[in-house]
Amino acid sequence: MTHALVTHQFQLPTLSAGSAEAYISSVNRIPVLSAEEEHELAVRLRDQGDLDAARQLVLAHLRFVVYVARGYSGYGLPLSDLVQEGNIGL
Repeated sequence: MTHALVTHQFQLPTLSAGSAEAYISSVNRIPVLSAEEEHELAVRLRDQGDLDAARQLVLAHLRFVVYVARGYSGYGLPLSDLVQEGNIGL
């Protein structure tokens, strides 16, 4: 695996102020990975440093970030802030 600086910009859905529902709709269109697909991508990332595999893994887990963020939405923070923090953690 290389430690070179990555300058490639991934095409991730963006979350801007006031557009949480549009972002969630966009994230929900990303296909869910099967366990086998997820394992294959993780192995490609680990063994070959495949950045496309990393991108696919991150995109596939954005839906989980939204799910977890919704669980914390009753604590006084906007859903968009919770999702952004979850995406940083991802």
